[in-house]
Amino acid sequence: MVEPKPDGRFACELVLNGDARAETTAALGRKLSENGAERVVPAYASRPAPGRRSGGVAEVATLVVTWAGTLVPIIDTVRGWLIEGRNAPPGNGGTGTGPADGTGRVTSITVVIGDDQVEIIQPSTASEERLVEAFIRRHSPS
Repeated sequence: MVEPKPDGRFACELVLNGDARAETTAALGRKLSENGAERVVPAYASRPAPGRRSGGVAEVATLVVTWAGTLVPIIDTVRGWLIEGRNAPPGNGGTGTGPADGTGRVTSITVVIGDDQVEIIQPSTASEERLVEAFIRRHSPS
């Protein structure tokens, strides 16, 4: 479990949902680092055993992100990254969200802090926007 730190920094988990591969996780990690993350660490990635089917999910990936300040830049980075992937032409491996090999893509990212979580989906709906705003308020300094 990850939670806010006493020094104003906090860590959260980002769970990539859909067809998340190592290069996908690395691409999001780079984007987060470019946008100010102090530390981005892959928490786990699992593949089905050789010869076993995955049921449509090739890999589950989680990043632990440490950030100083507010949660807003993380949410904004995740949203932007998902939008880039949605708008990328097929075969573009740039963001890692598009199907560079014609298979799968990240469909959403779940942000987890402690026992609280919110799922970011792009394009988002009005109700999701309200949930994300409430999540940010809950994890913002008073």
